[in-house]
Amino acid sequence: MKRALINPENCLNCQICNVAALCPQKAIIREEPTDKPWVDFRLCRGCMKCKLFCNNNAVLEELKPCNGGLAQSW
Repeated sequence: MKRALINPENCLNCQICNVAALCPQKAIIREEPTDKPWVDFRLCRGCMKCKLFCNNNAVLEELKPCNGGLAQSW
C-alpha cells in the first residue's frame, strides 16, 4: 500500500501549499499557515497525486506491504 510522506528537508513551506490545496482526499494538513504540512494517514488513499502538485519534490512515496489482516501496518 502506498502513502505519501512530506520530507521536511525539501519542503520550503510555501505560503500557498499546492499539495494541501489540491489533495483530493484533503489528507495534507497545515494547522497554522506557518507550519509545514503533514499527511494524515487516516485520510490518505495513496493516489500520489500530491507528488505532481509539489514543485519542491518534498513528497515521498512510502510503500508498506499489506499484512493480510484488516489492520494496516502504519
